[in-house]
Amino acid sequence: MENAIATAAAVVSNSGATSGILGLNLTAGQLYEILSLVASILTAVSLTVKSLYKMRWLNLFGCIGFTIYGVLIQAWPLAIVNFYIAIIDALGIIKLKNSDKSTFYFGELGDIGEKYFEQFYQFYEDDIRSFFPDVSYSDLELAKTYVLFRDMIPVGIFSIKQDDKVAQVLMDYVVPRYRDGQFGFTMYVKKVYVFRDLGITKFEAFTRVPSHADYLKKMGFVVVKDEDSEEKRIHLVKKLNE
Repeated sequence: MENAIATAAAVVSNSGATSGILGLNLTAGQLYEILSLVASILTAVSLTVKSLYKMRWLNLFGCIGFTIYGVLIQAWPLAIVNFYIAIIDALGIIKLKNSDKSTFYFGELGDIGEKYFEQFYQFYEDDIRSFFPDVSYSDLELAKTYVLFRDMIPVGIFSIKQDDKVAQVLMDYVVPRYRDGQFGFTMYVKKVYVFRDLGITKFEAFTRVPSHADYLKKMGFVVVKDEDSEEKRIHLVKKLNE
């Protein structure tokens, strides 16, 4: 098997050196270097992300790239080690997807206690402000605000301002460590009946942060025509009967 792979790699290398690759005038050696560079970037980025799930995926692709690179240049130790790490990453992804049996709970601010909530808010205030620069602490106090718990660990804030059947989502914040979308799924899909029972038929949200808009789209929100274009806010809505 090793001999066959080595022979194939040698054939690609010899043909690439004289005729270029895919018409891009790249030699095999240059193409291999690009592959190793992409693999290196993916591996490096994987070490910077806060989500273990995303880290596993990025590292998996990086290791696959290094495995292919190792085979092409016949660096077998490099290929074997990265193939082994890729298997570990793949098993880790499967384990993360199948073993998370977290319990989700959200309690109203009045039941949780304002002092506790204030300390939680202050601890994460810089991160909160980066996603919700237009929402003040007093806005949360005046609105219907919930503290989000995951396995009884406080992990976020969900706040709405209801006007008849429409509720504006002032804040939908989860701390970085638990930012995997599961609480969003719980609030907007699994337990959306809680809000229907309040007479709410539609959520709407305004954001200046593109990444937050992308998250809301994943939760079933759609972008509508924004009449507040001067403030460069993205306006999204979600009907609760969908």
